[in-house]
Amino acid sequence: MAGSSHLKAGERGWIKVRVNFGYGMGTIVKTVLVFSNDPQRPMVTLTLSADN
Repeated sequence: MAGSSHLKAGERGWIKVRVNFGYGMGTIVKTVLVFSNDPQRPMVTLTLSADN
């Protein structure tokens, strides 16, 4: 998996995301899906928004 790393339970890490929101298009919303092996939260959705 591109950009993945292995974390033990309780450890933290960083996710770098680069988004091209465009210019002069008003409010733009993008989502990033993060998958894990956590049985309680196997997927988390991060929502990014910008006004331009």
